[in-house]
Amino acid sequence: MNMAAKHPKHPDEITLEWLTYALREVGIITTSSVKSIEKETLAEGKAWLSTIVKLKVEYDFPDGNVPDSFVLKMLSESRMFREFSYELQAFDREIRFYKELADQVPIRLPKLHYSDNGDNCNLMLMEDLTYLTPGDQVVGMKHEQVLITLESLAKVHGAYWQNPILDTLGWIPTTNNIESDYSENWDSFVELCCYFIDPKGLIIGEKLRPHISWLFEQIDSRPKTLTHDDMKEDNLLFGKPGTDEAVILLDWQFSIRSMGAMDVARLIGGSELPSEREGRQFEALRHWYDRLLQEGVKDYSWTEAQRDFRLGALSCLTFPVHFHKGIVRAEGRALEYVIAMYSRLFSHVVEIEADSVLP
Repeated sequence: MNMAAKHPKHPDEITLEWLTYALREVGIITTSSVKSIEKETLAEGKAWLSTIVKLKVEYDFPDGNVPDSFVLKMLSESRMFREFSYELQAFDREIRFYKELADQVPIRLPKLHYSDNGDNCNLMLMEDLTYLTPGDQVVGMKHEQVLITLESLAKVHGAYWQNPILDTLGWIPTTNNIESDYSENWDSFVELCCYFIDPKGLIIGEKLRPHISWLFEQIDSRPKTLTHDDMKEDNLLFGKPGTDEAVILLDWQFSIRSMGAMDVARLIGGSELPSEREGRQFEALRHWYDRLLQEGVKDYSWTEAQRDFRLGALSCLTFPVHFHKGIVRAEGRALEYVIAMYSRLFSHVVEIEADSVLP
């Protein structure tokens, strides 16, 4: 690659030369060149580990039916999130997910056209799906949206349920290790966040404190599947009901080999509006469970699913406690997101009596 086409690390560095190079490298264009790029930053206040830019392009001599727009996912400009991304190997994980697994995952996903995961350069040039409606964590999900999303999750979970292929995917960990600092962070979390958290939820969070290791040992002993582990509305796109684009699951940077009910608990607990989910949490869980059986899952009882759901809901509390210090710097949409997500997750463990599974 010539120096003019060096990989961009910032939206301002996305050049005609680089995009021409990348598109030729993967055969999207052969002789033509990119003549102009119109850039639009997407998902501001939504994407934490990434900067996401829509690229609308013109070619000098279009090579047949080539895309005229793309989405470029780049490393976050925030130093804190960059470091966390490196720690998680987030881009490496997601790039390998798209290259090695996406063709076998039985749901519609955006295409990965080009990627690079070199020294301090992490980027993914992807299919543009911005014609779909992005989910909004702050607004919160309707029950019907949750059910549609659970159907897609069941397809993924069912395809990988206790699948021997999981053992070959050593690059996908079995935990993101978010739970490791729960106890030491708890007092600080309560001090900073107690003003918007259900007091009964805080009681459960305190009860969980001595049982964190136990909880994650329990989760590790459950049937494993391909788990998204960041299943929230900000990572969803919604399209026409009844099509394969009814819901699209984005952002597989946190994906792990673990218990499927964790995704269900995270979606219902963190994203569904409490007014929508009230009294219907187990109805939604049953919707996922029945679809799971339709996907061929055997030897998994409804009683197990309910217990796993409660274990999963408790595990979700480790995310707010791990990341809560960011609230000090959060403002605007980011602060609204934090308050919505954290308060819902803590209310949820109260609503489903998740602490009933604790020893």
